[in-house]
Amino acid sequence: MQKKPNIRSIRYSDEIADMIDRQAGENFSHKFENLVTRAFYELPAAEKELARVNGEIEQRRKELQKLRSQYSRLSAAARDIQVRLDGLSRAIPKDV
Repeated sequence: MQKKPNIRSIRYSDEIADMIDRQAGENFSHKFENLVTRAFYELPAAEKELARVNGEIEQRRKELQKLRSQYSRLSAAARDIQVRLDGLSRAIPKDV
């Protein structure tokens, strides 16, 4: 069994107590160690994944902005074409 010479007394909120209690372990010390160990080893990978996802979100936002701009241009062109078609329709005699 691993020797544990570090003895500390800390104060913590009920919320932290609940987080610790939800961890796997036989007792408070094991649960606390599991929480700290998981946070220490998993946090860098989670931060890296978060950075990747944020980068992807930013890329998608840029694509969306381009599509919105394209939509606006095409919508304006469609309105212009419709106005011109309406004008041509009125200019062409109906009895021909």
